[in-house]
Amino acid sequence: MTAPSTPGVPEYYAQRFSTTFVAFVTKVRAVVDEGSLNPTYSSAPAFLMWQTEALPRLEQELAEIQNAYTRFKSGETGPLAQLARIQLGLAGHLDGFPLDFAGPEHAAELDRLETAVVMAAYQLCAAAGVT
Repeated sequence: MTAPSTPGVPEYYAQRFSTTFVAFVTKVRAVVDEGSLNPTYSSAPAFLMWQTEALPRLEQELAEIQNAYTRFKSGETGPLAQLARIQLGLAGHLDGFPLDFAGPEHAAELDRLETAVVMAAYQLCAAAGVT
């Protein structure tokens, strides 16, 4: 089943949602890579959860969003809007995965990027009329 089309959604909202999610996943990936070199973090349960569960899930979601963004640019806006609706709950999806998993110096930036994803998702959903 495909998501219905939501005509009239400005490209800006779609692009912003896609790029903010890319930025969030890129930062998580960089923090995981950096933390894996630090024995203080690399063996901690919270770090291992991000490395083995959260990051792979986020990378899968990123692939889905990038695919949907490509479809958006071809005129099929519904799939991206539906994925944005799902990402409205990003903080809840990551509940139990502490953002300071590789040290407090990264937590604030991850929190900022996570918030940016939710805000961009909200704007896209509002423009698409998806609730």
